Amino acid sequence: MKFNRYILIFAFIFSSPWLAMSVSIAGPSAPGVMEKVDTRETGETMKSDTLMILMDKGNQKRLRNIKTIRKEYGKDTKGIIFFLTPADVRNTAYMSFDWDDAVKEDDSWLYLPALGKVKRVAAGDKSGSFMGSDFTYSDINGIKIEDWDYTFIKESYSLEGKDTWVIQGLPKKQAKQRVMAQTGYLKSMMWVQKENLVVVKAKYWVKKGKKIKYFKAEKIQNINGIWTPLKLTMVTTSKGKVTHSSILKVSNVRYNLPIKDTYFTTRSMEQGL
Repeated sequence: MKFNRYILIFAFIFSSPWLAMSVSIAGPSAPGVMEKVDTRETGETMKSDTLMILMDKGNQKRLRNIKTIRKEYGKDTKGIIFFLTPADVRNTAYMSFDWDDAVKEDDSWLYLPALGKVKRVAAGDKSGSFMGSDFTYSDINGIKIEDWDYTFIKESYSLEGKDTWVIQGLPKKQAKQRVMAQTGYLKSMMWVQKENLVVVKAKYWVKKGKKIKYFKAEKIQNINGIWTPLKLTMVTTSKGKVTHSSILKVSNVRYNLPIKDTYFTTRSMEQGL
């Protein structure tokens, strides 16, 4: 099974959106909660627009406009991201195939117009920054929950008036080196909202540079029966100081529209929207 850490625009592409109703889990275990998060309703397709705001430690901003498209194929998922503006990233495209088979590596490709060719993204490269943001390729593609041990830090914690589970994730011993190489993370902590299974807050310990990253999901709306955060923030810190941050403002989200299979090809990446 595949779990994306965040309900953000990329998670909509390559994994499942959150459940459309309040969730009652009697006497849950931490792995049980994460399995519920993983197996929520998806919607067969999704299209949306995103404004990506990148901010350095001096609060200098860079803006990027993105179009995302996702389609379910049974238990597998295909998704593609097109960068629309500014000029220096226009027509850049990223595509990923999320295979349900736990032993099968996901396939990912990046198209950079300046190079004029599609490049496969290797598993060992997925801990790197995605297009200069604080999100990694691994964040976008998601993680396989079978590779992680989940435990409760708190079974009930009030966060901004909402009851949450606080869950710690550690790579399983037998998968530790591979998981850390692919994700870049030593461990994670997530605040999962009980009423809808949205990860509303998270903390990630980064292996490289001993950095810590903080995530927050806001402006959560029910769109066509699917809980959808419309603002997502990831902040990277080093020695307690902010070094960079990324904000995703999601709009024009549409679920279950007809989407052609021809979107999900390397030819489509080269041609752009």
